[in-house]
Amino acid sequence: MTTRNTAGGDTRERTSITLPKDLMRRARVAGGNNLSAYLEEALREKFLVDAMVEVTRIKSIDPADDLFEAAEADAEAAA
Repeated sequence: MTTRNTAGGDTRERTSITLPKDLMRRARVAGGNNLSAYLEEALREKFLVDAMVEVTRIKSIDPADDLFEAAEADAEAAA
């Protein structure tokens, strides 16, 4: 079921999730009166962490980055 945010914001989609009982209890307590907002924030933070891990992974296997950084260091040393 898709609904429109009453404030005119993003379109929202209602869904059902299954979580361990203790995790759901902790999320409800931490989220106060708005479990959905708490879970939305947690997902956004997780996506950001995942993206940072992927950037780190790519940088570690891309030798071009090392060459670029070495060239910058040489240019700064020569200045």
